[in-house]
Amino acid sequence: MMNRFTSFTAGPLSVTVYGKAGAESIIYIPQPEPVTEKVSFLTDEFPVLLASVDGMDWNGDLSPWPAPKVFRGEEDFSGGADGFADFLEQEVFPRESTFSEKPLHRMMAGISMSGLFALYMGTRKGSLEAIASISGSLWFDGFVDYMKTHGLSKLVKRVYLSLGDKEKRTGNPRMAKVEEATLAVQDILAGEGMDVVYQANRGNHFVHGDERLEEAVRYLMTGKMWKGPHSV
Repeated sequence: MMNRFTSFTAGPLSVTVYGKAGAESIIYIPQPEPVTEKVSFLTDEFPVLLASVDGMDWNGDLSPWPAPKVFRGEEDFSGGADGFADFLEQEVFPRESTFSEKPLHRMMAGISMSGLFALYMGTRKGSLEAIASISGSLWFDGFVDYMKTHGLSKLVKRVYLSLGDKEKRTGNPRMAKVEEATLAVQDILAGEGMDVVYQANRGNHFVHGDERLEEAVRYLMTGKMWKGPHSV
């Protein structure tokens, strides 16, 4: 059952918020695919708002620095993540005051490139309390080395990482490093004392998206792992 609370636009972005009045937390989900609506039932179980964010430039706004494209016909990664993070803080997050009388615990759950962005934003800004990177593009050139020298904000208390067990089986040599990179990021964060977990799922990239998002939301809200039918 869909629990749409409100929607608004900010520049090129359209934001749809699911949940109910009186929520204590909000999870931003920068993801153009309609997976957020499919897990909106979680707002009946938890005092949380789920905010689907659409309209960003996938290879531009979500990439931390310039890098070559990975597929023919795409644009190169332009490295606009800093500007996008600034825009979220200046134009999107302040809207929370219009649908909540009290400050909300703010989190982010990203998928693929937005999973990469969520972690990157966590190193650049102090506005997120928990982060989920679902099938995150942590293979991105230089990202593991970046994480070795740039810690997450002290405000971040919890990090969830997940990956499909077939995602590393790709002919693209850059993307084939995704599992190695994800586990390396887990080790880096654990070494810094971060509450971080890694969850493996069956399947490739962009499959069972709603189930993977549900697993992430449940962890962010409870700190406990929940296994869906496609978990390893």
